[in-house]
This record gives sequence, C-alpha cells and structure tokens, in this order.
Amino acid sequence: MILKNITGNKLITSKAQKANTFWDQLLGLLNKRNSRFLIFNTRFGIHTFFMNTAIDVILLNGNNHVIKINKYLSPNRLFLYHPKYFTVIELPKGTIDKFDIQINDKISIE
Repeated sequence: MILKNITGNKLITSKAQKANTFWDQLLGLLNKRNSRFLIFNTRFGIHTFFMNTAIDVILLNGNNHVIKINKYLSPNRLFLYHPKYFTVIELPKGTIDKFDIQINDKISIE
C-alpha cells in the first residue's frame, strides 16, 4: 500500500501493509514479516510491549486527517485514544519528523 502526506505532498512509503489478521494486529511490528509501516483498524489504543526500539504513531480520523501524533513511542508503553477513531499507523522512529507530518495533515492510503 502507498502512504502519502497529501497536505505536504510527500510520499511516505510505497511499502505499507494493513494488519488484517489477529496475529498481525497482536504482534504488529514485532512480527518481522510485517512491513515497517503498518496500518491498523483498532479502537482504544496500541501497545509497544516487548519491542526493543521506539516507534512513531499516527492516529487518523474518518477522513484520514491526522488527529494525534506520538513521536518516539518507547517500548513497553501504551498509546490510548478516543474509541471513535480507529485508523492507526505505526512507523519507524523518526518518520514523523522526516516527512514533517503535522496534526490536521491529510494522509492518503492507497
């Protein structure tokens, strides 16, 4: 899948993957077979338990606008949010800064 910051007109990656299975969602980036850019549809939050490195996390609303950002989410932490939102993107640490992703930016998922 392709992730693009429409607002900033920047291609983030062409190698994103959607976490469709229970195991993909449970393991996330711990599963080495998963892309380093992982898209989740989940409510309430995600965790970084058992990870050995920080990650960046973006939360999107129903129109794919960024509503919450967490840069360098450390291992063994929770990222919680309002359950009305459900699209979360896990990214390698530093991606948010590298592509200058801001609150209200529109992200295209193709």
